[in-house]
Amino acid sequence: MKSNRINIFDHYQKLLFYAFNRFRDKNYQLMRDYFANILIMELEEFIPIRNKRVLDVGGAQGQFCRVLSEKRECDAINLDPDPGRYLWPKPKNIEKYIWPNTKVAFADNMPFSDNEFDIGICRGVLEHIPTEKQQQSVNEMYRVTKLGGLFYIMIPPWYNPHAGHRLKPFHMLPFKLAKYLRQLVFRNKVNAASLEGMDLYPITFKRMLKIIKISGFDVVSTKDTHFRLHFLTKIPIIREVAVPAVAFIVKKNLPCY
Repeated sequence: MKSNRINIFDHYQKLLFYAFNRFRDKNYQLMRDYFANILIMELEEFIPIRNKRVLDVGGAQGQFCRVLSEKRECDAINLDPDPGRYLWPKPKNIEKYIWPNTKVAFADNMPFSDNEFDIGICRGVLEHIPTEKQQQSVNEMYRVTKLGGLFYIMIPPWYNPHAGHRLKPFHMLPFKLAKYLRQLVFRNKVNAASLEGMDLYPITFKRMLKIIKISGFDVVSTKDTHFRLHFLTKIPIIREVAVPAVAFIVKKNLPCY
């Protein structure tokens, strides 16, 4: 299936704008809407989305569910253990709104039947799930996906400077040093005493591939969601460092026994 091409110049302008202004006015909502539309475009290369049953794992307030419902009339379900909470500093001036079809639960124990969803999304969530629960969470994604269905799983590879959230770009250093440098350089207060205290659990491109393979999913495609340099996701080692956010588009081809 074909999708509309992104105007790369316009895309880079938006990236720069949101990088410095996402917490002003309603820009956070606009940014989420923009990336939801990119997600639709990328999925529609492989599967029609209209009227499909979709699960968003860790969808926070359900912004992506809203866009999928409005743009493609999807039956969209948001799954989040605390849908009103933000891992980043809470944006100002955003709507106090949670998607009505939201289930409060954890990714490693989903309250859904086997083979229930045509499409799933897990975007920027796995790095906030404890390491020992990441595999079970993806196993659950496999379980609830229909045969032939797709899941869109996005992670920030740990060795990319962007991956450290409130510790970036120092997150690969010992925690105390990373915290000190982050506060010194950016004047951002970090209250946590460990990565776990920040709900941050390293995950690499290589480890994500292993998790996907064990779960039973097959990788259909990998995407550089930010810079659109998709070829970099094919180059070992380089993809661990040069791609700030990798989307793994995976498919359930065979029953899992």
